[in-house]
Amino acid sequence: MIDIEPKKDSKRRRQAMAGSGVELRMGILRDAANQQILKPLLSHGWTATIAEESEAGEYLLINADKTGSSHTVALMYSSATDNRHYKELDNKVSHIFINGQLYLVESFAYGISTPVSSVGDFFPLLVQWNREVAPPKLIKNFKSSSGTIRRIVSESPLAGIWSHLGQFSSLELAKKLVARRAEIEGVELAHAQIQSKASGIAFSVSNAADYYKGAPHESLNKRVLSLYYGTLSLAFAEMLAAPNGPADLDELEGMTKQGHGLFALASETGNFSDLTVGVLATGFYPQWASFLGYDTSAYPRAKAKAAGDLENAEKYPAQSFASMAVLLSAIPELGDLFLQVYEDEPAWVIPHVDTASLHRQRGVPASSSYIFLSNHSRRVSESRIASQEWPFAELTKVKDSDQESQYRVRVDHPGLNYWYEPLLLHRSPYLQAPALIMPVLGGVQDYRAIALAILYSLSILVRYMPGSWRRVEGGDWDQHLGVMRATLDVFERVLPQEFLESISGERVHTSLPGSLI
Repeated sequence: MIDIEPKKDSKRRRQAMAGSGVELRMGILRDAANQQILKPLLSHGWTATIAEESEAGEYLLINADKTGSSHTVALMYSSATDNRHYKELDNKVSHIFINGQLYLVESFAYGISTPVSSVGDFFPLLVQWNREVAPPKLIKNFKSSSGTIRRIVSESPLAGIWSHLGQFSSLELAKKLVARRAEIEGVELAHAQIQSKASGIAFSVSNAADYYKGAPHESLNKRVLSLYYGTLSLAFAEMLAAPNGPADLDELEGMTKQGHGLFALASETGNFSDLTVGVLATGFYPQWASFLGYDTSAYPRAKAKAAGDLENAEKYPAQSFASMAVLLSAIPELGDLFLQVYEDEPAWVIPHVDTASLHRQRGVPASSSYIFLSNHSRRVSESRIASQEWPFAELTKVKDSDQESQYRVRVDHPGLNYWYEPLLLHRSPYLQAPALIMPVLGGVQDYRAIALAILYSLSILVRYMPGSWRRVEGGDWDQHLGVMRATLDVFERVLPQEFLESISGERVHTSLPGSLI
């Protein structure tokens, strides 16, 4: 008699081991699906579930739905899976992902049309789905620098900046600047055109230097006027330096004959923060805004006589005027000083890359990236960000704590390598990271243009509203005095560097001698 029980026990053990192996692999597959497919889907607002599990084929089917869009994908344990399973999935899913590296995939996944790739490629596909649900916005193209960096090493960075700016007060060096920028931008300028532009630049820069360099030693009201007229002169030089800008200083002076393109209204509420500044269709400011690439067609054609006039939305549309508090809200360097004095929400956020999403993209060049927008004040509303004309989609609040709130957005940047290239970021030595500023007047986002509007409003106070200015300097509005001093300090340091960049067409980097950066 032959004892066959040991053989049966051996077979059962093999079957048990095979079964436990399948269960182990399916468990690994579920974990991979959860980490690399389900969690990214859920974090981007999709409803996602494992719809089917196949132990025979060792794969999962995953369904994803969002605002009427539906997709089904498969996740296989190995690419070395029987071809019949690939053919089963061919009509069920839009993509087959493999958990791990592909192995001889052509030998197994033949005769199908469904794409097959590693699960690490899921996130770029998710970005594509997201773009279908929330299409990219058409955005304004900002003028960019040549990519050249002008490095300034000095014990006093501001003094170094003015040394470089001061070079352009030389007619010969100004001519070289105009010729260089024309060559870079592919614009042909005759000798006479170069000469006239350079002459205007040299005069404007010299004029600006006289105003700026005397400002720190002047009384507060004179300091305001010096910075305003100095900034106006630097704006002249910026426009003249551009190959397609004004031909000469006479053309710019013709713009100012129609006024500075701004108007101011005294506060009717008895509050300094309610002083109102508006833009006009004629004068220098709209010409500069148009030069910077902004649409000025809706700018009002007449000054408002009283605050009540601004209620006429046809004549004075939104963004054509702003209060002093709103203008100051666009100066990130003020930080807590602004928050302590004003109740308005700041008009800026700090963007930084979503490193988790960047890692999931596996270094593959993409036309969309995910970033976070840090809102340190916790005052900037989601609706405020959503209303901006930025290349953003999928705005989601992802963090809220006592310290800050944070949003995540998708930035679309087709044709560009990096997420920050289509954004007009404000860099400042007072900030740890670049800031993204929201337009607060005339749709203009450029920091130096907002600064000019603030300086204009303060110059109106100093010259034509002395009673109000006295209340700021030592009366019942003195809570604003610290903000005013800080604002002027910031402008004295930041604006010359911004204008050096816009005039030279180069990025400017300053550092102290011996520093590592």
